[in-house]
Parts: sequence; structure tokens; C-alpha cells
Amino acid sequence: MIKKLIFTVRRTEWLLFGLMFAIVSLININFNILRSARNALVVADHGGSAALIPYFELFGTFPASILMTWGISRLMRIFSFRSIFSMTMGFFLIFFIFFAFWMYPHREAIQTLFGNHSPNLIFYIMSELWKVALLSVLFWGFINQHLSLDMAKRFYPPLMLGSSLGAILAGPITVFCTSQASWELFSFSQERWQHSLYLITFFLVICGLLTLFVFNALHKKLGTPSTTSDEEETEKIPFKRRLLSLSSSLRYLTKSPYLLSLLFIVIAEYVSYALGELIFLETLKERFSTPADYCQYLGSLTLWTGILTAFCAVILTPYLLQKYRWSYSILLTPILMVLLTFAFFAAIYFGKMGIFPGVSPLPFIVFLGSLHFCIGRSIKYTVFDTTKELAFIPLSQEAQMKGKLVIDGIGSRLGRGTSSLVSITLFALVGGPGESAIFAGIIATCFALLSIPAARSISREFEGMQAE
Repeated sequence: MIKKLIFTVRRTEWLLFGLMFAIVSLININFNILRSARNALVVADHGGSAALIPYFELFGTFPASILMTWGISRLMRIFSFRSIFSMTMGFFLIFFIFFAFWMYPHREAIQTLFGNHSPNLIFYIMSELWKVALLSVLFWGFINQHLSLDMAKRFYPPLMLGSSLGAILAGPITVFCTSQASWELFSFSQERWQHSLYLITFFLVICGLLTLFVFNALHKKLGTPSTTSDEEETEKIPFKRRLLSLSSSLRYLTKSPYLLSLLFIVIAEYVSYALGELIFLETLKERFSTPADYCQYLGSLTLWTGILTAFCAVILTPYLLQKYRWSYSILLTPILMVLLTFAFFAAIYFGKMGIFPGVSPLPFIVFLGSLHFCIGRSIKYTVFDTTKELAFIPLSQEAQMKGKLVIDGIGSRLGRGTSSLVSITLFALVGGPGESAIFAGIIATCFALLSIPAARSISREFEGMQAE
């Protein structure tokens, strides 16, 4: 029984699945490395703080994601998915090389011209957009057009194992790049953190080039006549060139209660997780004050996240999708987020109330925050992302492309932007991350609870379309 739930890919599909799995893994390796590096830069670098993250998200990442989505929508009207993927990948890799070898070494001169934290802000934006552009919008948008609902239900759960493998591999890579041993063994710079950035960039470029190679092979595999008929191709090309734009996608979304509900679930999930992550990152700074040590601990958490994601991808997600309805699977994420968020913020509250006399509550708070960090991500990357991708499959091609362009291109950033706006408001009314932690916990829990009725509202329509 377990074998049937886990090994859902048929032998004739192994090559196709292997190419998809490699792309998901490689993109997630870079994403997890970048996430640890950008958190260390923003929070633990000179003059940094987690209080900067909401401002970076609201005034940096959110408008940049809209610009990115608009740019990709324009490119989709002219170029093929392979060309857009290659151009996007090249743009990101060139930037990270430029940052490590020029921007960060000259950060003081750049800050004098453009303001404090400007280099870190740009790095933060690019790190956040990496996965949204390459995986969420381009890769999954390309895959959703070529897989049937039956094949998607068999492919997507084990494909999410690529997220866990990416995290498992990214963890040791991050720890190695930031370790004291690697700096002493072959130092590329007199500063340990600068040396770490050089090594991190090297791995980013290697994984990025491998991703390009595998995506080209996948494009050739799915572009064969046996996979996509000529009639389907003639229908898809005019649609992409004439009707696909950000404005038309937004108008289409507002007329679809199904897609609007899905958008709200994505936003609520991001708000619930991001508020907890913000407080955890600030708390973690009290234990690891240097960027290298801070990034190294985050690399260790990335490894554990990968292990938990592997369990969810191999066992939990296939079991839920094979044995229960879609509505049960989509409900697991908000329920877990409610429990994890409540436990983490309750520990902060009890610590401030002096419930632990004579003992520092910091190790226990960091432990619960680490659980929130690891479990929240692993569930998001497996159960939540799988059910979300399946929700697009029964839709028409127009609904798929326009809905995915807005929901994945802007929805995730809108969730982050909403959490940033909430955090900035709390900072102004109450104080910094430490003072506003309790209120942030209440709001995060409320958003997780509100996503439950939204999931129920679209489950009935999804199952009706699936039956058809």
C-alpha cells in the first residue's frame, strides 16, 4: 500500500519525471542558500535588524514582483518558455556575481550615494524573486500546460521531494561556505563573511547553469509531437501573444471566485508564516550576532527543513492526496500554522511575564521558533504547494496562465507585503519586533484561521471540475 502511495510515477515516465525533479531540486538549492545569505545580510550584518525586513518587503520586493510579473507577461507574448527561462536565469546569475565581487566590497560608497542598506536591499529583492520567477511562474506554468490532471496528481507529490532535496543539499553547502574551517583552509578574502559570499556565489552559478541545461532537455522532451499535438500548439501560441498581459490577468481574476479564493489562501498562508519568521529572525540575532555564525545556523535549519520536507513529500502528501479529498489536504497547512504560531508567540509572552524565574527563556523560544521555521516551510513546500498546483489543472489554459501569473507572481508577494504593512504599523504603534511580538502572533493566528473557510469554498468547485 505504501509503495503505491509513494512510487506513483510509471516506469515509462521516469526520464520525464527525472528532468522535472532535477530542475525543482537545483532551483531550491539556490533558493535556500540565498535565503540564509539574505537573512544574514539584513539582520546580522553591520547595523542590521529584522525590523528592516518589512520595509524591504513592502517597498522593495512587492513592487519588484509586480514589475517582474509584468515583464514576464510581456515576454510570454513574444518568446518561448525556454527563451524566457534562459534570459531570466542569466539575469539573476549575473547580478549575484556582480553583487559578491563588486557591490558588497564597495557597499560603503554605494550607501553614501543611495542610502544605508541599499546593497542589502537589492540582494534581498533578487533573492526573494529567484524562486517566484524561475519555479513558481515559469517552471510550473510550463508544466501545467503539458500534464493531465491524472499525471499531475502522480507527479506533483514526489516532485515536491525536490524541494526537500534542495534544502538538504543547501544546508551543508551553506554551513561549509560560512564555516571557520573553510576560511582558514583556503581564504579568498581577509574577511570571513566576504570569503563566504564568494563561495556562495560559486555554488549559485554552478547550480544555475545545470538548471539551464536540464530545462532545455525537458523542453525538447515535452515539445515533441507525441506530447503536444499541432492543433494544441496552434491554439496556444495566438493566445499567449494576443491575450496574455498583467492587466487582462487581473481583470480575469476579479471575475473568478475560484481564483480569488485561491489567491486569498496564498496571501493568508504567507502572512501567517512571515509574521512568525520576522520575530524569530530578530530573536535569533540575540544568540548569533555575526553574519557568518547567523548564516551558519540558518544553514543547519535548512538541512532539518529538507529532512522534514522529504518526509512530507514521500509519505504525508501522497497519502493525503490518494486517501482524502483535496479539501482535507489544503486544510492541513492553516491548522498546523495556527498551532505552531500560537506555541511560539505564547513562549515569548510567558518569557516576558517572567514565568521562567532564574532561567533564560531564550533557548526555549529559539527552539520553538526553529520548529515554526522548519515545519512551516516543509508543509508549505509540499502539502500546500501541491494542492495549490493541482487547483490549476482542471481550469482552461487561459485560466491557468492568467491565474498563475497573478497568484504566483503577485499573490505570494502580496502576502509578504501585507505582513510587512502589519509589522510596520505595529512598530509605529507599539515598538520594534520584540515589543510587538504578541500582537503579531494574534494577527498571524487570525489569518491562518481565515484561510480555512476559503479552502472549503473552493473545494466543492474543484471536486466538481475534477469529476467532469
